[in-house]
Amino acid sequence: MTAASSLPAPRGTDISRLLGLHTRGAQLILAVYIVSNVAFVASTANRLDHVWASYVAVALVTAGGFVVTRPHPDPFPLGLTVAVLGVVAISSALVLYALPDTGSLGRATWYLGANTWLLWFLTLRRRARLAWAGGLVMLAETMLWAELSGRGAVDGFVLAMPQILLLVIATLFGTALRRSSARINALAGRSVEAAAAAGALEAARRVQDERADELADVVVPALTLLASGAALDDAAREELVRVEAQLRDSVRGHGLALPPIVEAATRARSRGVNVTMLDDLGVPLSPMETDAVVRAVSTALDAAAEGSVTVRLLPSGREDMLTIVSLGGDEVRRVAVPSGAGS
Repeated sequence: MTAASSLPAPRGTDISRLLGLHTRGAQLILAVYIVSNVAFVASTANRLDHVWASYVAVALVTAGGFVVTRPHPDPFPLGLTVAVLGVVAISSALVLYALPDTGSLGRATWYLGANTWLLWFLTLRRRARLAWAGGLVMLAETMLWAELSGRGAVDGFVLAMPQILLLVIATLFGTALRRSSARINALAGRSVEAAAAAGALEAARRVQDERADELADVVVPALTLLASGAALDDAAREELVRVEAQLRDSVRGHGLALPPIVEAATRARSRGVNVTMLDDLGVPLSPMETDAVVRAVSTALDAAAEGSVTVRLLPSGREDMLTIVSLGGDEVRRVAVPSGAGS
């Protein structure tokens, strides 16, 4: 396990988060949107041929506002997108049905701005093509109504065209926001990598400090004894041999220099067993792999009464991660611990 894998994955920043759709500010904007639409309908009710149709339309648009501002990772869900497009098409048809064939329209055409607001959010939330489809449907409906009412399709086009231009702005704005989101996510990824590297360096420094302390505990007493020039008895010589073996294990079998294994190796050597530790893996084991290795090595060393025991951590990519070969008289025993043992 690497330092990077031990850190939580950064949460990606999308346009919905950049827009702050989960904030009170977004709720306030939605409230203003709803109140404005209702006010437009109420203030132009005396101009409408079918007031009820416009009120039904404002209810649909209000529901669409709640749907399109719903916090959700981008792209916006397809099912909800289709529902919003349905709101755009139906509300446009209802308002057009309510409009008079002659006279000034004024704010009675509020549906154009209201539905464009919905399409804006779809565009920003990575549903630009479908939003454009909705905008073109709204334009077509307006032109058809204008033609049938005697105002002329051109007048309908002029009436709705500014909203289409707003969709162009929304598309450009959405593209800029997506680039900003990508840059933010890239910076977040580099921050995680930097934190992982710093953590790995700190962990390596701590391991070095621990190894230095362990080495000092083992070597300093032996060096002090040798430097004193005192005559060495059998016990002192055995201690020096033990220290030399432990130092050899810490260099050649670095990954196996664990306290339970060191203790088991010391007990085996005290019985006259020749113990050799080899680490050809070169990277730390996971906690579960370490437990499996400690159990296997300690059991093999405690079972050896004579001869030799060779313990080897194998290079990565092998089927086995550890082998233990015990020689005692004419008997040869081999124990293998498979890779990923304990996981």
